[in-house]
Amino acid sequence: MAARYAIWTPDVTQAVEPLRVALPDGRRLAYAEYGDPAGALVMHFHGSGGSRMEWPGDQSILKDIGVRFISMDRPGHGWSDPEPKRTLLDWPRDVEALAKHLCVESFYVEGWSAGGAYALACSYQLPSRVRACAILSGIGPYDRPDPLQGLSPEIAEWMRNAREMPEKVLPFRQRMADVLASRSSAAVGAMLAAGNAEDDRAVAARPDLQILMGTNIKEGYRQGPEGPAQDDVVINSPWGFRLEEIAAPIDVWQGEIDRNVPLTQGETQHRRLPNSTLRVLPNTAHLFPLVRWREILLTLLGPR
Repeated sequence: MAARYAIWTPDVTQAVEPLRVALPDGRRLAYAEYGDPAGALVMHFHGSGGSRMEWPGDQSILKDIGVRFISMDRPGHGWSDPEPKRTLLDWPRDVEALAKHLCVESFYVEGWSAGGAYALACSYQLPSRVRACAILSGIGPYDRPDPLQGLSPEIAEWMRNAREMPEKVLPFRQRMADVLASRSSAAVGAMLAAGNAEDDRAVAARPDLQILMGTNIKEGYRQGPEGPAQDDVVINSPWGFRLEEIAAPIDVWQGEIDRNVPLTQGETQHRRLPNSTLRVLPNTAHLFPLVRWREILLTLLGPR
């Protein structure tokens, strides 16, 4: 039987075997648990192309703080069954089903990058369950002004296609799948940490974090590129709710020089969310959660 709580070491290059819960519509949702089983429950939603393997990578962080950290594979990622024609607001239903399975009434949510949209959807749709939310360089809403501002040219083209020509997204994701299949977890992680920002350099100096990051992405593509491609379209389509309608306290963490999710997107979310705090990290890009998990989680669980 697979271990319920993963123990990460630098030489681990295989993904943790998932736990699964049957959903009301017959699909299965895959997830992994880390940290303190008696701690405060934090539901984490992975970034673009990621998986349940996106977590702090250090049990001591979670156990010191007292966090039961659950990371899930979104539909079509890792071991979670696909969900054709899903929308952003379908996700809170799956999260609530998992919470009921775990016999937990309330919890915290956080989302990194693309996962930020899913954290906001849960904060909107499950107001009696979500205690607080953290957005970690999370993509801004569909209706944000000048939606491609500040993006790198490649990502700008990718996001434009997801909005205007979604049929072009799958070939992009297929090319990424081919790259992932040809490289080790360590090589994938090194590729992703090739920037010059403060957080890029910190991750580049940590082989364990590179392996974790590479394993996370390779696992996200376990079923092929279709799930990640669908995710691109979902987050770049109308969300179905307004940020102004979210009452939960929200920490908006943002890398100052992020070109995956630029600062303008974090600023837009902060302006529109009624109960938010903007935390801009100087000289920092997109990988900062990997080296700031303790600070992020302490803030999320802290007094309001």
